[in-house]
Amino acid sequence: MGALIRTSRSSDLYTVLDFLQGLSCGELECLAEFQGACLLEMHDQPVNPYRLLAEFFDPVVSERWRNCEDRAHKTFIVLSWLEVQHTAQIRSSSTLAVHAA
Repeated sequence: MGALIRTSRSSDLYTVLDFLQGLSCGELECLAEFQGACLLEMHDQPVNPYRLLAEFFDPVVSERWRNCEDRAHKTFIVLSWLEVQHTAQIRSSSTLAVHAA
């Protein structure tokens, strides 16, 4: 959970904590692995995490995703996490723009 919190902006901490606190250990583990996969794929340039979803959850790539219900559930969790991050980034950008004006 600490790594997921550290990848978030400090101004978004309450939103991120609120989201993460409602997750199970398995869900947190999945998010951490997905976040790690995104970091590994980045190399020196930004990567769109939505593009990694299909490969990350591909049952041919990893046996743990053979259960379609678990795969669907964890995909939803990752999508929700990406939405929380995206919404928090928009909110931070808006706040910075207001303070700069």
